[in-house]
Amino acid sequence: MHDGFVDAYDTRTGAKRRVPAHWFDHPNLCKGLSKTPRQKAAERARATRPDAQKATPPADTDTPAPPEKGAI
Repeated sequence: MHDGFVDAYDTRTGAKRRVPAHWFDHPNLCKGLSKTPRQKAAERARATRPDAQKATPPADTDTPAPPEKGAI
């Protein structure tokens, strides 16, 4: 489950911590932090997994035709 936090190691002390994921987008916030090997592997797997939301839905062939002009 992705809750907006990632596992990281403090490279100065070796302590494992949970930090907000957006910290790795900012150079000052991620200074001294490294993502854990498990976290890196999870992100690679998430990036290579086909996303169902990106798939285009099949064309709907049961859609009724629009009414003709002047039919009302």
